[in-house]
Amino acid sequence: MKDKIIAFDFLRALAILMIIPAHLSNFLFSTYSKLGFYAFDPYFANMGLGLFIFMSGYLLYYNNHSITSLDNVLSFYKKRLLRIFPLYWAALATFILVFFIFASKLNSSFVFPNAQNVFGFSNILTHVLGLQIFLAPAYASPMLTLYFIGLIIVFYTIYPFIIIFSKDAKSLLFVSSIVFLGFLFLSRTLNIIDHRFFMFFSIFVFGILTCKESLFEKSGTMLMEIPFVKILLAALPVIFVLVVVLGSRMVLLLDPKVSLTIDAPSGTIGSSMLISVLSSIANSLGLSYTTLKFVLDTLLLNVFIIMFSIFEYRFAVKYIDDKFSSSLSSILTYIATSSYCVYLFHRPFLALWNAGTNFISNPILRDIILLFVALPLLFFISYHAQVFELNLKKYFSHKKVPGKDLSFRRSIMGSGK
Repeated sequence: MKDKIIAFDFLRALAILMIIPAHLSNFLFSTYSKLGFYAFDPYFANMGLGLFIFMSGYLLYYNNHSITSLDNVLSFYKKRLLRIFPLYWAALATFILVFFIFASKLNSSFVFPNAQNVFGFSNILTHVLGLQIFLAPAYASPMLTLYFIGLIIVFYTIYPFIIIFSKDAKSLLFVSSIVFLGFLFLSRTLNIIDHRFFMFFSIFVFGILTCKESLFEKSGTMLMEIPFVKILLAALPVIFVLVVVLGSRMVLLLDPKVSLTIDAPSGTIGSSMLISVLSSIANSLGLSYTTLKFVLDTLLLNVFIIMFSIFEYRFAVKYIDDKFSSSLSSILTYIATSSYCVYLFHRPFLALWNAGTNFISNPILRDIILLFVALPLLFFISYHAQVFELNLKKYFSHKKVPGKDLSFRRSIMGSGK
């Protein structure tokens, strides 16, 4: 794995740098800035999250591919809990302070959606336990940003059982399918399991499979020689354009409140027409319109994220290694190390920053300062907070923190051993 350290630093850095711009439109003031960064949302955010989840599955299997007993399972859970929860709980406390308790006094221009319900006692308790994805929507309302930790916790919870019963690729796919169907049954009968589990589960499994079968390695495999795979990889830019263009048009036309004005003689295309067509198809299949739309959106998202992950992983392991210049490697390491903290704290940090810069009246100037001062400061603070947390664990566990190791530069996934 040592020869892949820089490659995985690159992938983590890429993922977080795709997520943050997708959220910036909520904290900018200039209309032009908002529109520019709004283009990143939700596609780049989903791609970044998908890449994190792909790497999570890959690295989990690399470091924990031999789980055969109850002791192994308990040890696995203990390590994951210690890696995820301390900073996550700190982030949760920060969210409560910034977006609920002191929100009215801060005047940060960001209004947290559904704050009254999200920050209710029972919902906070659900988040403390990391159960927001498992119990939503019936018993929980997942928070912005922090919902992803709940998603990863669900994946971590089921991971040992997938591995115990998976001796080869076929059995891995079979067991994963059973898990997916079981969660789908719970969702339909008890109204639990947030929809994002179903959106990203196949990507998590694909990450495990990629590591288990050593797909797309430097040396190349027979899989990479399959013409269909080559065509898919070559068509990735086209797929991306289709996802963005067709996806945004679908959202536009499927919104009953919106119509699309065109230059054709008819003048306007009503969105109700597409809703009617999809509703008819859904009825013929015995599904609801909402279910069919979710299935189509999920399939489109999964196809693109899996192809994107293949491309980026293949590129990283083939071209990004220790031969990189020391300065570029240091930058990648710095961003990768700080990525978990950046992800957890970027929304409250930017809200506090905006509250503290209200004296600047020029919206363009405020946006420039946020982009070129606040964001670098966020990465700087996050890096040192991550190092401090690891040193704290070192102090209490009396273990040496590794220098150049994946467990030191872990990201959202907590991918170390």
